[in-house]
Amino acid sequence: MARRRPDRDTPIYLDTPTGIVTTAGTRFRTTEGLLHEFAGPVFAQEPLERLIRHAEAWLRGGVALALCVLLLGVLWVPAWLAGLLAVLTYTVWEGVAPSAPSVAGARLLRVVEHPLVQGVPYVIVLSLLGMAGRIDAVVVGLLGFVGFRLGAIQALLRPLLDPLRARLFPLPVPDQVLRAFIVRAALRHGVALTELTQLEQSARDAWRMGRK
Repeated sequence: MARRRPDRDTPIYLDTPTGIVTTAGTRFRTTEGLLHEFAGPVFAQEPLERLIRHAEAWLRGGVALALCVLLLGVLWVPAWLAGLLAVLTYTVWEGVAPSAPSVAGARLLRVVEHPLVQGVPYVIVLSLLGMAGRIDAVVVGLLGFVGFRLGAIQALLRPLLDPLRARLFPLPVPDQVLRAFIVRAALRHGVALTELTQLEQSARDAWRMGRK
């Protein structure tokens, strides 16, 4: 079933037999039915759509932060070092952030990742660097911006990150993050999640079946 924004026709996510798929392409291995079965009282206090939006913003946080580091880096350090720091920022985020999501952080990231918030500073900074003759910084900044925005850098790092995340987290990363936001919402509203282990097992089983 597709869930829609109250003021828009665009679905927020599609609930399928194999899991929830959002309009941004994020796939959760759990279904809406399972989530309501095990955490229904939470969604009576805080809509599932809102928690999914928080989870997606957090999942994209590594790109947002890497682009911020890259933009500041090309201004203050050698271009090659700026690119390296951006890649390291993304890598560290992907390894650490799924274990500690934050609602306030997710809201901030949704602002930082907006195309205008990211694009306009890049246009201004790279134009100034070009006029100053720092062509290497312009090239690295442009390649980094396009590479992260299009997902090329993430794809190159995936063979390194996927085995690491599989060892660090019991669930697929999207489900790990969504679960954490659900648990935090339950704590905020004083809701007990006695069936949470069953939800985790269902997601793990679906993950293993999808990898066969």
